[in-house]
Amino acid sequence: MTGVCLVLASAQVTDWPERIGLTLGVVALIGAVLGLMRWGWVRRGRRQIDIGPLPEVPQIPGASAGETAGSAVEVTGVAARYLGATRSGDWLDRIVVHGLGVPSAAEVTVRNQGVWVIRAGAPDIFAAAPDVVGARHDRGIAGRVLETDGVLVISWRHGEQVIDLGLRVRDARRAEAVRAAVDAIATDQSPPIDPALSTTTSGDPA
Repeated sequence: MTGVCLVLASAQVTDWPERIGLTLGVVALIGAVLGLMRWGWVRRGRRQIDIGPLPEVPQIPGASAGETAGSAVEVTGVAARYLGATRSGDWLDRIVVHGLGVPSAAEVTVRNQGVWVIRAGAPDIFAAAPDVVGARHDRGIAGRVLETDGVLVISWRHGEQVIDLGLRVRDARRAEAVRAAVDAIATDQSPPIDPALSTTTSGDPA
């Protein structure tokens, strides 16, 4: 009986130096990986100095009482997940400057004046209507791949760059509504007719 107790007691002995060493090794490995990721992020940011600061975000105007001829279809506060941004045409060229590389919860609103992407814990984004290029459904952005048409991509001109913003809208109908609204303001860029420049004639010509 005494021998059995001695065996059980020996089995409970822990090699603390070895365990502490393994723990420190894992912590050091994690720190090295995070350091490399940070270094890569900073290096990428230095290569993107040609991308200027984000424009000021104006207050979102109220929805129109009714849709007028030639106006964009309006959508308000569509819940989304902001996935990231890239230079248009290269879905792997992730943009990290000015907070554009920070994934975040977001709400998307489209008005005739432009597109608002209001983000939680990251800078908001505003694309004025004249700078909106269009929108499409895609399967990936900034190196992240989802299912077919799982990413809503909004393209806009920012300075001399055309940037793609990637959004995950889980409600497919809402995602399509945003896409249609963005495309509507992208194609509706003809200047309004100034009534002062229009002429009206009455009666028979002389």
